[in-house]
Amino acid sequence: MRNSSQLLLTFLLNACWQIALVAALASFSSWLLRNSAARFRHWIWVAALLLSLGIPVTTSWQILTPANLTAFQTSTTEPEIQPLVTVNTARAELRNLSVSTGAFLLNRTTAIVLLSIYFAIVLFSLFRLLQAWATTKQLKNGAVPLSGDKHVEEILTRCSNAIMRAGEGVEIRTSTAVTVPITTGTFNPIVILPERLLSEHNDELLISAIGHEIVHIRRRDYAFNLVYELLYLPLSFHPCVALIRRRIRQTRELSCDEVVAERIMTAEVYARSLIKLASSAPPLQRLSVSTTVGIADADILEARIMSLLRRTKLDTRRKRVILIAVSLLLLVPCLAVASFAMKFDLTPADEAALVQEPSQQEKERREKDAGEVRVRTELGDEMTLTADGTYTSTDGGKTWRIANDPQIREKVMAKRELEFKMSAIRQATLIRMAKISMDQAIQVATSQKPGKVLQCSLDAEHWKEPGVLAEDGFVFYHVMLVANEDGETGAVTHVLVNAVDGSVIKTEKELPRTGRRPE
Repeated sequence: MRNSSQLLLTFLLNACWQIALVAALASFSSWLLRNSAARFRHWIWVAALLLSLGIPVTTSWQILTPANLTAFQTSTTEPEIQPLVTVNTARAELRNLSVSTGAFLLNRTTAIVLLSIYFAIVLFSLFRLLQAWATTKQLKNGAVPLSGDKHVEEILTRCSNAIMRAGEGVEIRTSTAVTVPITTGTFNPIVILPERLLSEHNDELLISAIGHEIVHIRRRDYAFNLVYELLYLPLSFHPCVALIRRRIRQTRELSCDEVVAERIMTAEVYARSLIKLASSAPPLQRLSVSTTVGIADADILEARIMSLLRRTKLDTRRKRVILIAVSLLLLVPCLAVASFAMKFDLTPADEAALVQEPSQQEKERREKDAGEVRVRTELGDEMTLTADGTYTSTDGGKTWRIANDPQIREKVMAKRELEFKMSAIRQATLIRMAKISMDQAIQVATSQKPGKVLQCSLDAEHWKEPGVLAEDGFVFYHVMLVANEDGETGAVTHVLVNAVDGSVIKTEKELPRTGRRPE
């Protein structure tokens, strides 16, 4: 769960600036290619969409490498239990954690809000896509196959011969539910013409409409459009991706217009027909309810007309140089930003408690200290909880019935909880300060006194306060060994190994039934 949250946060927050950079580079690259064929600009924007998803995903995936996960998990396990440290020390620990892992820690509430908003936007976009797909399916099922119209078939054959490969056929249907020609279908695409267009018997309009849609089929624009929509879903929160998506649609229509003007009819005639066809379409409404591709997909009629009537051709050498320069301009910076990506993660719950307001933190610490004093004063330091539910004090021999006295039970449980916390704090401090492992300490001890290891524990001497050692304090491993030596069967040797540098602090031998004597 922690890794998935870290992955999503890193993806989401890095995507905010990485996608903006990709969109800016794509805009500049498209401007450099303004006098070239529209298909080149279309490829630029398609590459921008792929990079907008690929770069954040690659950046986020890098934090899941074994080395990064091990470093992060090691760093986050050390300061988990620090309830009594001061505010300044706690914040210093958080800063050290952030520096050591390279991750920016976010408050849990902030992270949950960000992720909730993100998922809400993605789910809404998915709902819109499914709704559009359902509408497209209804349009396809409601369309009537067009047969018996030899005039339309002749136009279809003429356009197909000019654009399609030999042997490829195109199916044409008609419908009253569409106002402009559209293309739908992934594997078996069809062209749906509005009945109004057929009733006008205008050859120029029919050739322009059918020719444009056949270009869509030849380019497989419907299938690619579905892929682009799926890629758009996880990025739908970013306005720059909406710009990239719109530019893909616009350059796609410009590319189809250029093919029609080159292979089927003159640019002037096609521009005149395009005005009549596109002016009858409500593009914003149609685009919001279907996934079809058609002659009115892009709301840039004026730009399309100007592009048809004012075309500038570049010489081959200059075009090649510009394409290489634009490719490098788009790819090199985008691939380089992955090394500058930032890592984000949730602030652990215990660490979040450390960054409370100073007054609140100090107040809680004073209350805990006062509670400890009250418990020790009223109940004594030498009190034990028996199995029958009583709490026995050894100082006066007085027995307290915890089951019948809620106040005493509350005090006893408070003392037990406090002792548990103190022990946990000390143990966490020992683990953090120990530089060698327990296995290494055992190897050092057995090299001094060979024998069988009975027990090995981590401990410390001279505590200043819970979680803090005094200046002369030290952390050590206590290794207990047993061996048959010099006829002393069952003799136990105690070896104290420094947990920082691995040196032997002290060695003692304990003989059975004879006490202990130093070696």
